[in-house]
Amino acid sequence: MNGIFRMSVDFFKLLIAFAVLTAAFYAGMTWVDHFQEKVHRYDEPGSGAVKVIHEQDAKRMDGDQLDNRRDYSRFIEFLRDGE
Repeated sequence: MNGIFRMSVDFFKLLIAFAVLTAAFYAGMTWVDHFQEKVHRYDEPGSGAVKVIHEQDAKRMDGDQLDNRRDYSRFIEFLRDGE
């Protein structure tokens, strides 16, 4: 009987520790969320932005068919990089 009582006391200690640590974790997450709320990720940059994308038109052969050499070279690059 004493062993069951001791095991139930240990279980409740573990349950209370879990509840306290969960509450502390939740409080930390809400604090971080409150801090991050003030940061605006999508604001315009302060200095002049540089466009880094260079768009190219795909070379067309007959009608809507793309140039197969371009596709083949992309496939070889894919295999070379090991992805």
